[in-house]
Amino acid sequence: MTTLISILLLAALATLLAVGTAGLALALVVASRRPVAAAVGAGGAVTTADDAPARRARAASGIGMAVAGALLGAALVLRTIAVGHAPWSNLHEVSVALATALVASHLLIARRSPIAGLAPIVAILAAALVGFALSLDDRIDPLVPALQQPLLLTVHVGSAIVAYALSGVAFAAAIAELVQRAAGDRASLLPPATTARAIGHRAVLLAFPILTLAIVLGSVWANLAWRSYWSNDPKELAAAATWLVFGAYLHVAARRDRWAALAPWLVVAGFAGVLFTYVGAGLFIVGEHSYGAP
Repeated sequence: MTTLISILLLAALATLLAVGTAGLALALVVASRRPVAAAVGAGGAVTTADDAPARRARAASGIGMAVAGALLGAALVLRTIAVGHAPWSNLHEVSVALATALVASHLLIARRSPIAGLAPIVAILAAALVGFALSLDDRIDPLVPALQQPLLLTVHVGSAIVAYALSGVAFAAAIAELVQRAAGDRASLLPPATTARAIGHRAVLLAFPILTLAIVLGSVWANLAWRSYWSNDPKELAAAATWLVFGAYLHVAARRDRWAALAPWLVVAGFAGVLFTYVGAGLFIVGEHSYGAP
């Protein structure tokens, strides 16, 4: 079964790379042609010239993301059957689950919001996660004693994965906002800056309480496993710091002054904290959570 899972992951990786690279290549082509179009015609003509490839690119990327999501979902289901519990007890499994949740979050939000233009950014993030998962050992080992809490394993780690995935969508929206503000909203393949800001804000509003729940449940689990609600473990500290950054974002995003310009940068910083919490604190710093490392 592990061979079939690897094939599904490789197919998902190829699909995500195709979506990401095609989207970025088209963006570069459209950007290089824009000065010529602007010189030939009026402003309305520029929009017309770029709309058709942009629409086709968004439609194709949506199909690609759906295919990748289906492949990742199938791999995750098979892994669940193989291990007999929630498939996120080590870094390989968490990486696959996070990539799946990231693609799923993008697809779900895209049903109600115009975020198809963010697909290449999300696809590259998800591809990096899948590639990282494939580089790790995928052997199936018995759960260590600290992880032998099936309900908490499912809910605590699962909620953290969902929060991380939503923060990934918020990160993609923040990047789009920063690019559009620098380009004067002329990047036709991306959502306008105001739309990107609204999408990122919605994603953080969803992620923040879920991340809070994950931290609280983690504290409960820590007390059961280690007889302490808080032990200054590197992953605990990184999670708390990430929570504070997103809390600062929620404060700044509500302002209508010069501080509001910091909002997308705080989302970027928060996602950097997510990445460090997810991989850095387990791989590079020895702590109570090091059992999740390969």
